[in-house]
This record gives sequence, structure tokens and C-alpha cells, in this order.
Amino acid sequence: MNKLNGNVALVTGAGRGIGAAIALSYARAGANLVITDLDEANARAVAEQVRALGVASEVFAGDVSDPAQSAAMVARAAERFGRLDVLVNNAGVIRVRSLLDTTPADWDFIQAVNARGLFFALQAGARQMLTQSSIAEGRPSGKIINIASIAGRNGRPMLSAYAASKAAVISITQAAAQEFAPNLTVNAICPGAVGTDMWTQIDREWSALRQVPLGTVWQERVRGVPMKRAQTVADLTGMAVFLASAEADFITGQSYNVDGGLVMS
Repeated sequence: MNKLNGNVALVTGAGRGIGAAIALSYARAGANLVITDLDEANARAVAEQVRALGVASEVFAGDVSDPAQSAAMVARAAERFGRLDVLVNNAGVIRVRSLLDTTPADWDFIQAVNARGLFFALQAGARQMLTQSSIAEGRPSGKIINIASIAGRNGRPMLSAYAASKAAVISITQAAAQEFAPNLTVNAICPGAVGTDMWTQIDREWSALRQVPLGTVWQERVRGVPMKRAQTVADLTGMAVFLASAEADFITGQSYNVDGGLVMS
């Protein structure tokens, strides 16, 4: 069943990892896609996979840390498809630093994408969605899904700036949900330890700081997962499709942990 048939979805940071997996899951569910990423080659490769699934795809190479580029990517979606039904704010960056060693440059690098960038991408998407009719009578006119992290639930050693940025994402999600109801729904997904390039970076930088063999930090994290395995990007796509679908029309302001039980509430 094509839960998103006829929808137009835009996914940021969709050139690889979680973003690419969500984009492809949306395509399989029938949505047309706007694939955005800093790396245009990666974005085009994902767009080709999307088209192979029988739906349309547009590519936008842009940097969400620049609000003007976020506005432009939303405008591209509206120009190409006439509307924007789902916005997934997935683009994110990280640096592993102790709190005392975190510099203003480290802080600004992370916040510029993860918090400030997400905020203004959300703003641009909401502006478009609030001008359009709903895709079907009685439904919201748009859905925004933010990719947060379980790191945003509580502090993380060596990841203090990143954790702060993801806590901001959860707060932004709640504020936007209240402000835009009942016209839009705004929710967040909080992944755990996902086997992506970002966790490869975390393991490399953290293992080097601890002077332990490469792979040590990742293996320690996976051992702590109650479901007894590493998380994959496929573990996140079901929630992403659900929140974008009509089945979640009465859900807003929520942040869902999808982490194999690392954080329970």
C-alpha cells in the first residue's frame, strides 16, 4: 500500500545514511522527492535510485546552515511539484570534543547546521505549507519531521555541543507543533547508535582521544543496546513513513526514541 502516494517530500542531508534511507522509503511509499545535500554527486545518486522506483525526483545541492539556501530548496520543491507535503530535517554534523576542549568554532560549526540550520529550514517549509491546501480533505496541509537524537534527552560526555544542538531540535519541534497546529504536524525522531558515517567519525575521534583501538567506542555502545545489535538506517524508516502518513495526522509535538531501548521513557 502506497501510504504517501501523491505526496511531495523534501529530505535534507539525503545523499547518504539516514537521509538517503528515509528518501528511498518515501519513494517506495509513493512520494515524489526533493533530495538535498551538500554533496551534489551523492544527492544525484540517491535521486537516480528514487526515479528507478517509479516516482519523480529533484536534486538541490545546498547548505542548510545558510537560511537563504533553505528557502531556495523549498522554493525549488514548490516550483517543481506545486506543493510540499513533508519536510524531513535530517542534515547534521558532529565533532567529538571534551567540554573543556570545545572551541567557539566547534560550537558554531555544530549549531549552525543542527540547530540554527534546522530552525530556518523548518521555517521555510512551514511558510510554504501554510499557504497550500491539504492533500486531502480534513488532513493537515503539511508535515515536518525533525531528526533529533537520544543525545538530546540528556548530556553526553565528549558530545556536549552535539547533545545541546539535539536538545534544541526537540524544543524547536514542540514549539513549532504548538504554533502551527492544527494546520501542520511537527514531530521528531531520536535515533540511537546507528551504523552510519557519522558513527564511524565518532568512533574514530573518540577512540583516538582515549588512545584505544579503532572500533572500541562503537563496540562498547552496541553492547549497551537492549535489543542486542547495532541499529541500522532501516530501523528508522518505518517511523519516518508513519509520521508522514495519514495514520499520524493526530500526532504532533512528539519526539520518538527509535534506539533499540537505549533510552526508555
